[in-house]
Amino acid sequence: MVPVSIVVAGPNGKRSSYHMEMVDDRFLSPFLLQMSVFSAIDSTERTVGSGSFLVKGQIEFRDGASPVKLDNMFSGDANSAMQVALSAAVPLAYVLQGGFNALHIKQVALKIESFDQKKQLQIDHVFAGRREARPGETIELTVGLAGENGVLETRKISYQAPIGLSTGPLYFTVADASAANLTDFRQTAGVSPRSAGQLIANANHLKVNTKAYLRVWRPDAAYQLQGEDYPAPPPSLAMILSRAQTGYGGLSQTFNSKLAEMEIDGGGAVVTGSKTIQMDIKE
Repeated sequence: MVPVSIVVAGPNGKRSSYHMEMVDDRFLSPFLLQMSVFSAIDSTERTVGSGSFLVKGQIEFRDGASPVKLDNMFSGDANSAMQVALSAAVPLAYVLQGGFNALHIKQVALKIESFDQKKQLQIDHVFAGRREARPGETIELTVGLAGENGVLETRKISYQAPIGLSTGPLYFTVADASAANLTDFRQTAGVSPRSAGQLIANANHLKVNTKAYLRVWRPDAAYQLQGEDYPAPPPSLAMILSRAQTGYGGLSQTFNSKLAEMEIDGGGAVVTGSKTIQMDIKE
C-alpha cells in the first residue's frame, strides 16, 4: 500500500488534510489517485461553476528514481476539479505504464489551493510593429492577454535574430501550454523510452498553464532523435539523418524547425489560446 497525503486550502482560509492509502498497481493506482483527488476537493470546495485550482506536489518512487513533480493551475466555468484530478493521474499512468516494472510508488503528497474566481487570460493578439528585419537585429513583440470584464494586459518580449540567419519567412507563435506541449511531444509518444528516468523526465518537462510560450520557427526540416530536438541541422548532418530515418526507429522528421522558445508570465492566471504572425528576414 502507498501513503497518499492531500491538503486542500479553500478561499476562506480553511485547510482540510486527508491521509489515505492506495494499492501500488500500474493500472489501478492512477485511477485510484484520480478518485482520491476529486473526492478531497468535492468534500469541501465547489466543483460546479466558475473557479480555479492551483495544485502542487510530487509523486515519489522507490529505489532512488526521480519524483514526478506537479505544479499547475486550472480554471474554468466547469470541470476544473476533474482537470486537477486528471493532472495527477495522467502523468502517473504514463510513467507506470511505460514498460518498466522496477518503478514502484513510494508516496504521494499534494497541496491544492482553491479560488472562487475564474483566473484565466486569453491570448488576444501578437504585434511586432514591422514586417521586415535583418539578421542580428532585435525584434520587439507585444503580446495582449484579455480577461473577463474587459481586462487587457500586455507583455513585452525581445528576440534577437541570429547573425547569419538566411532570408525568408520567420514565424512567431504565442501559444498556451496545451498547444506547446502538443508541438513538443508529438513524436515522443511514438518513441520507446530507453529508461524509467526518461519517462519521468518527459512527464516533468510538460509546460504549465500559467504561462504562454513564444516559439520562433521556420518551415525547414528538423529531426528528433530519442526525444531530443535537432532543428535546422547542417546539410552534412541532415543528409545522414534523412538516410537513417527509414532504418532507425527512434528518429523522426518534421518541417517545423524551432529557432528559439521563450516563456511569457501569465501573472498567476491560466493562459489559453494561440496566435501566429509572420516576419520576413531580408539581407
